[in-house]
Amino acid sequence: MTLEANIAEKLKTVKERVEYLLEHYPEARNDDFYLYILYIRHFEPELSRYIDYVPFNIIKRSTRFESVRRARQKIQEEGHYLPTDPKILRKRRKLAEAYRKVMPKL
Repeated sequence: MTLEANIAEKLKTVKERVEYLLEHYPEARNDDFYLYILYIRHFEPELSRYIDYVPFNIIKRSTRFESVRRARQKIQEEGHYLPTDPKILRKRRKLAEAYRKVMPKL
């Protein structure tokens, strides 16, 4: 059994796996995208086959994943380009309503 397979066997939950990565890859503490790439490479071997190796120094200079996600969200909220699927919007609204009922008013 390889070291990676042995580690994956011992670490069952996402939390345990993320803690392992944060402990062994300190740079991942500052960059969620890098952490996610590490997670895929270590614990999702079938998915990692489709991701070429990208050196961390290039990841640090690239546009943040969260920036792209926020830009997409803003564009769709403004009603431009391919709005969110109505089924997804209904689910989100139901979830938001449930949170409002459960969470205390601040």
